[in-house]
Amino acid sequence: MATTTTANAAAGNKSLVTENMDFMDEYAGQGLDTISSNEQAIAYLGLVQPDSQFVSDDCPAGSWRNSATGKCYGTNVRVVPLAFRTVWNEREADPPFTTVARYAPNSIEVEVKPVKNGKRGFPKMFNKETGNEIQELYIYAVTLPDHPEDGVLYFNPTVGSMRACKSWNTQLKGQLLPNGKQAPIFGFTWNLLAELVPNPQQPSKEIARFTKAVKDVVVTKDLFEASVKPQLTAVTQNVLAITSDVDASDDED
Repeated sequence: MATTTTANAAAGNKSLVTENMDFMDEYAGQGLDTISSNEQAIAYLGLVQPDSQFVSDDCPAGSWRNSATGKCYGTNVRVVPLAFRTVWNEREADPPFTTVARYAPNSIEVEVKPVKNGKRGFPKMFNKETGNEIQELYIYAVTLPDHPEDGVLYFNPTVGSMRACKSWNTQLKGQLLPNGKQAPIFGFTWNLLAELVPNPQQPSKEIARFTKAVKDVVVTKDLFEASVKPQLTAVTQNVLAITSDVDASDDED
C-alpha cells in the first residue's frame, strides 16, 4: 500500500497529496518565523537580456524570469500588484552600469547636473560621495496568480520602462471595482508585456523592455484569500526595506 501511495504521489495525484497533508494544517508556518528577509534571497521579476547567460531555448531573450529560482515565465506574465514604492537607484558610472545600491528618495546628498545647452533630455542626479548616477525608479511587489507557489516577487524596472510604468500607475490609481468603489492596488490581475526593442545606446542591438500593463480580471475572493491576504502585512514591511538590497537578476541598459 505504501508503494502504491508513493507511486501515485510521484505521478502527480494532487488530490491524494492534498488529503494526506491535511494533518499539517494546524502547523502552518511553524518554525519559519525566525527566517526573516535578511536570511532569504529576494526574488526579483527581471527580464532576460539578449546577451544574458540565462538565454536558452526554454527562456529566450525578452522573457520574464525569477531571479531566485531561475524559473522563466515567458514574454507575458500575469501579476497582482501588492505594494509600490519610489526609490533612488544608484548604478556604476561605467558599463554594464550595474546597480550598486538603492535609497529612499532624498535620503542622501546628490548633485544635480543640468542638460548641456543644445542637448535634449532631463537633469541628472549624482551621488556626491561616489559620483555614481542616481535614477528615480519604482519597485512593485507582486504575486503571480498562475504561479502561487513562487510567493512575492519584486519588480524594479529601469529608466527605459518608465513610460510604461507611469501609464500603469495611472491605471492603478484610477481603477474601480465592479460596485463603483475605488479598488485597492491588488484589486485586479494584470498582464505585463515585454518586447525586444532597439537599444538606445547601441541601435544595431536589441534590449528587453517592459512595454505595457494590460488589465485582466478582478481578483476573486478565492485568489485574495489564498495568495493576496497572507502576503499583505509582510510585503508592506519588506517593500519599505527593499532599498538596501541590490537586484541580482538581469538589468536593462
